[in-house]
Amino acid sequence: MKIQKITETAIGAALAIILSYIIIFRAPQGGSISLVMVPILWVALKNGLWAGVLCGVVTGSVTFMFGGFFMAPLQVLCDYVLAFGAIGVAGAFSKSFLVAVGQHRIGRVNGEIILSGVLAGVLRLFFHTLAGIVFYSAYAPKGQPVWLYSITYNSLYVIPDTILAIAGVMVLASRVPKLLLRQE
Repeated sequence: MKIQKITETAIGAALAIILSYIIIFRAPQGGSISLVMVPILWVALKNGLWAGVLCGVVTGSVTFMFGGFFMAPLQVLCDYVLAFGAIGVAGAFSKSFLVAVGQHRIGRVNGEIILSGVLAGVLRLFFHTLAGIVFYSAYAPKGQPVWLYSITYNSLYVIPDTILAIAGVMVLASRVPKLLLRQE
């Protein structure tokens, strides 16, 4: 990775960590709605898959270190490292996204943001749900399948987070598209 990408990835992770503390809603057994996904999605779309995953992993790891919930090492891995790292997989759309930005094709730019954001949200939801099935089954109401409880509970904050991230990146891409174009 070049110095510019490393710097942007570090700044993105720092911003995501800060935004994770500005909470719109906190769920009773963990999880919250915030703008944490916006910088990770931005870094992934601008700098690609590996930069996005790195930004997410750093964000999740530091978030855990400064107030995360620990039950078991595998739970930490799922809820923090993998869930936030998975947001960076949106970087798979980076090349086509940047081409659309360079060509000023706003409809395509927004389409790429939506597709990448949905992918990021689904993958994040998967890892939080997996952690919920394995480690938080005691919270499921009697008679309700644990997987259904876990996906429902985690959807309550991951889906709004994803929608906020998609909207935030759309606003940024329309207002400051020059920040997305590489100066190499």
